Amino acid sequence: MDFYRDRQSKNLTSSISVLAITISLVVGQSATHKSVAQNATSPAVAPAISVNGAGASTVNTLFVGTGTAYPFSPKGSWFNVFGVGNPPSLNNNVPPALAGFPNGTYGPLNTGSTFRYAPVGSGAGLTAFFTQTPPPVPAGTPALNNLTILRPVSFAASDDPVAGTERVSGGPNNAGGTTADAAKYVQVPVVGVGITLAFNRTGLTVPATGLRLSRPTYCAILNGTLTNWNDIRIRNDNGGAIIAANLPLRFVRRSDNSGSTFVLSTHLNTACKTTGTPGLPAAAVWSRGVGSISVAGTVPPTPPANTVVWPATFLSASGGGGVATAITSNTGAIGYVDSATRLARSLPAAVLRNRAGNYTAVSSTSISAAFVGAADTDSSPRRIRLQVVDPTGTTAYPIVSAPYLLFYDRYADVRIANAIKAHINWALGVPPIPASGTDVTINPNSIATARGYAPLPDAIKTLSRNVVNTYVDGVFQP
Repeated sequence: MDFYRDRQSKNLTSSISVLAITISLVVGQSATHKSVAQNATSPAVAPAISVNGAGASTVNTLFVGTGTAYPFSPKGSWFNVFGVGNPPSLNNNVPPALAGFPNGTYGPLNTGSTFRYAPVGSGAGLTAFFTQTPPPVPAGTPALNNLTILRPVSFAASDDPVAGTERVSGGPNNAGGTTADAAKYVQVPVVGVGITLAFNRTGLTVPATGLRLSRPTYCAILNGTLTNWNDIRIRNDNGGAIIAANLPLRFVRRSDNSGSTFVLSTHLNTACKTTGTPGLPAAAVWSRGVGSISVAGTVPPTPPANTVVWPATFLSASGGGGVATAITSNTGAIGYVDSATRLARSLPAAVLRNRAGNYTAVSSTSISAAFVGAADTDSSPRRIRLQVVDPTGTTAYPIVSAPYLLFYDRYADVRIANAIKAHINWALGVPPIPASGTDVTINPNSIATARGYAPLPDAIKTLSRNVVNTYVDGVFQP
């Protein structure tokens, strides 16, 4: 096997924190799901088949999102609405979607489906997908996520696109004990997510319009040259309002390998350059590298590949949840977390000035706007790669990511391929089924919005569906 990440690294063990998912599809299909399959031209889901996967943690609340970590939403998630949901032990703290529905079921569209997940780390998850060697659940994983990933591993998820040779080893979902067979992989974006600058309100006087940060200001904060909330640059961004008389600004970065770090640093490498923001002061110019790996110290003349060298004064924490906790625990703290984590933790986030010069709060609408007109830059017809580094839309949120799902071109058991198609055709349906305004508890767009994500534009969803429907099957496509 020879493949690499777009972010200049061949290290599979680095990267984003990951989620692993097990989908067990058994006999039974409700009338509602039959309608979904017919309208989406999805193949019928055959009985007694398992679909296992691993993917980025930024999509965990979208895919499953149950248990004590995510009690905020009365709605379901993509996997436990399409299917029955997780085992009861994982759903004890999840409120019913509607009166009469037991915890965790949310009125499944397919009454014969069971979904499970466990976070394992992105590198381990991608390795599992590409080599058919399921990783163990990492030590310290919360009990609610403590589920073992089973073989075969049918799909993966990543915050940023994977690139490399089209043929990967490990087998197209061969059953255990069979000979591994090479297969090509398919890659599609499924949802939008924002990378926010969330902060601790204690000691701050935040205007009614929110805490505004211009590009030179947030570039200086991330560069470590703006260190107090009373800085004149913050005051000027907020119409002269004094945010704090004298309060040290404490930035919290990720300590682990993170897709969010990659997305953020890629944006900073464009927005925080004089070419991206004319007139940008030298103290705000980004020169700390681009990548998923975080280290602290003095920036060398040439930063290491796939690495960000953060100021030594920054606080650090592992995982988006760890950063959120550090922000909550430290007065004057500000740090980067994805929009779903921010919503789950009820953290305020800065209103950022975008490339068009407009201050834009993070929302489902502003995240979706960032992807309008985004083009596929991958040369392979079975892969989609979106480049949205510094969106140009007037209402676009400036820092966004589109988590990707990776599948095989051919599955040894065609029922796995059919199950994947059925779910993708529902989740990325245009229009969504059921339509918005009917039953939002089982509308995929409403679920995404309720959990802090943003539906991708219809053109991108249609492109993703077409790629999956064309290439994911039981026949090898040269």
